[in-house]
Amino acid sequence: MKYLLSFHNQQGMNNIIPIAEELRENILNEVALLDLSPAYSQPENNISSLKNISLIVENSIYKNVRNLSRINKLFFYLTKFLRINKLANHYDVYIFSPGGFFEGLISKHFIKKSKKTYFIEAGIKIYLFLSSQESLKPKRNFLKYVSGYFTTGETPRNKLVNFTNINNKIYNYGVPRYSSIVSKYNNSKPFEPKKIINLLYLTSASKYHKVGWEDAWQKEAIENLVNSSIIDQFILNIKVHPRDDLGNYKKYEKIEGVNILYGTNIEKDIVENDCIISGPSTSIHETSLLKKTYVTFWPFDNNENQYMPEISMVKTIDNLISKILKLHNDLSFQNEVYSKQLILAKQYINIDSDSSTNSIIKHIINENKERY
Repeated sequence: MKYLLSFHNQQGMNNIIPIAEELRENILNEVALLDLSPAYSQPENNISSLKNISLIVENSIYKNVRNLSRINKLFFYLTKFLRINKLANHYDVYIFSPGGFFEGLISKHFIKKSKKTYFIEAGIKIYLFLSSQESLKPKRNFLKYVSGYFTTGETPRNKLVNFTNINNKIYNYGVPRYSSIVSKYNNSKPFEPKKIINLLYLTSASKYHKVGWEDAWQKEAIENLVNSSIIDQFILNIKVHPRDDLGNYKKYEKIEGVNILYGTNIEKDIVENDCIISGPSTSIHETSLLKKTYVTFWPFDNNENQYMPEISMVKTIDNLISKILKLHNDLSFQNEVYSKQLILAKQYINIDSDSSTNSIIKHIINENKERY
């Protein structure tokens, strides 16, 4: 069996490589990785020690194929038609994480050749939960050329089923990139509330996704936070998203009590801090499995929503400072907040994700027996 697996960012790569390595354990399989990162204006990936797995790096005449006009999409497709067709002719199965315009073109060619394609969710699709993210929603038929879609957890699965009105191709096995976090959670000591010393603010990639209003709000919010009383009592670490503009935060580097983190490991950053501040990011649920509390700082949606619990959501700087102080001073409240956040996290991230690689591969093999 010949497998083609693609990714275009770090999260996708963390899903795809474990699948590729496991597939290659069968010496009869041919496995190739297709790195589409250059086509999405993503940082270069450092991939090494891939035994008997070929690597294809796909470049593009456009810096980012995500935001092309209709005419440019057509031109891009014409320039890649022969390339995509060759891939679809040679390989039997296409697996990708995350999805995008380029992946959609490849997947369509495979399906039209009666071959199966599989989409592994790289992050929870927040736009299905919050009205403020409506502009990021795909078309309801975006799974038309996908044979199977693997979600991070049960709640995302249910939401996606309702959105697409498709039940028989969306599965909840968890995803490989959460294997490590889930394993650490299952083997760690129970959460213990403690006084807060270090705060970690997670910025978003709003500018990359062309969400201008969010980008403007985020810059103003962080400036207000840096100039508030919060840094008189706590150390503020600003974790810059890999697709955010580091230049927005360079001016804070020399402020005492403020640190700018860029290019660092987010899991390690979360573990080394005491409380996380974030908008509606996938990372908030990862935070709970790493035994940390978080505060969602977000003024654009109702307090009651399916994604962010009211007990941890704030809309203003003053509310944010008050919430952090309460978490710091009232450890029983901190424990209550964490307990509610953990319940939610387990609905979004399958607690059996450490077995997701085998479950996904077993599913794919069962659906492609006739090709073996």
